[in-house]
Amino acid sequence: KEIDQLKSKEILDEDTIGQLSQLRNVLDLAARGNYKVVAAKVINRGSSATFKETITIDIGSSSGISKNMTVISDGGLVGVVKSVSSSSSTVLLMSDPTFKIGVRIAGTQSIGVLSGQGGNTYLLQLLDATGEIKVGDKLVARGSEGGRPFVPGVPVGSVIEVQSNASSITQNADVEASANLNRIGIVAVVVSPPK
Repeated sequence: KEIDQLKSKEILDEDTIGQLSQLRNVLDLAARGNYKVVAAKVINRGSSATFKETITIDIGSSSGISKNMTVISDGGLVGVVKSVSSSSSTVLLMSDPTFKIGVRIAGTQSIGVLSGQGGNTYLLQLLDATGEIKVGDKLVARGSEGGRPFVPGVPVGSVIEVQSNASSITQNADVEASANLNRIGIVAVVVSPPK
């Protein structure tokens, strides 16, 4: 019985260390972006009636959370708060097919739109007709007015393949997200954008 208890304690200790590591890294990202955040634990993953890709977090309106707030992890963008109760919130993940966000290519500052596709890759459509997309380009959130639903400057992803289609008006590319949505246990909700 004592051995089983020690094994159980070891697993819980390891879990705590993993959560603390994710928390430290997400707080580092928030500090670099000058975002005011509230940390949260992911308590459920799954779909709701209207969206396919969601998570539930353990904070809500009693912690100052409201709809259309940006959610980040240690890697970058996770999604946006879609519904809130007093003690929990549902977050639409950026992988959801209904998800769209305005982005900038970090180096050239060209503007585009990133769309979720229900999996681990995303579609970038460049809106700048004179711009060019290259493999390895880093994308950051362009931001929304008032910082909602998206605060500016959050890492979003990197271009992994440029689609060549001469008949297309816009340039398109496949993108890999900065955040690994399959391994998020701790996230942070941005409650105020940088001043």
